[in-house]
Amino acid sequence: MGNTNPPKSQGYTILTLVFAITAFCLMWAGSIRCNFLKFDSVSGTDETFSMELGMWYYSYWSFLVSSSGTYIFESCNTYPDITEIDATWKTAQAFGIISFILGLCMLVFACVFGCATGCGEETGYALTHVWEAPMYLLTSITQGLVLLLLSSNACNSKVLTGLGGDNMSNVTFSDTCSISTGAKLVISATVFWFSAAVASFFAHKAEKAEMAGDGGGEAGMAEKAEEGEASKIEEAEAEDDKPEQAVPEETVSEEGV
Repeated sequence: MGNTNPPKSQGYTILTLVFAITAFCLMWAGSIRCNFLKFDSVSGTDETFSMELGMWYYSYWSFLVSSSGTYIFESCNTYPDITEIDATWKTAQAFGIISFILGLCMLVFACVFGCATGCGEETGYALTHVWEAPMYLLTSITQGLVLLLLSSNACNSKVLTGLGGDNMSNVTFSDTCSISTGAKLVISATVFWFSAAVASFFAHKAEKAEMAGDGGGEAGMAEKAEEGEASKIEEAEAEDDKPEQAVPEETVSEEGV
């Protein structure tokens, strides 16, 4: 009986799929929200709180004063026209779009190839490709370059001018920003995209070794089948070329009267 254990490449392919799904979810949560970086209040408030900004939106605080107390509501708003978005900020946004497109494409490929694992005829090989690992690595690099936002004027407290409304006019914030939840998620997504690249590399390497050890996988099996058919044809032709043997005449015995 043959080996019933799943091939090693199958495990690496499933691991690649898990890393890719995790990275995509972290990327989505970290890039689309308005909590990529934050400025902590220094003065002007009884309690310290943070003003958070994202690549596309900023965190807006609304204050509702009533007889029972003051309530604070947070929402994500688009930046007003007076907000200066410099070249570095735009570059971070561009890499955010690129990493999203690459990540979505690689996630689809990973799901398709992962579902195809074990569905081949008798082989059970994962459908890995040599270009998968470099593409995951490229996605990881573009994802990491989103952190350029921390070097833009989004990390300068001057960008807060006009963002908080009248409620924030008397509040003083720190001069520079610090990373918030969104940036931490993006860093984690970068690590998981890189992990997917490593797992994909080992999956393809393992698959090549398995195919070499099994006579080339499907290609080897097809070649062997063709060789078997050719051998049968040659045997049939050899049988046709053999000289016909003379059939001995039957001796008819006469019965006596």
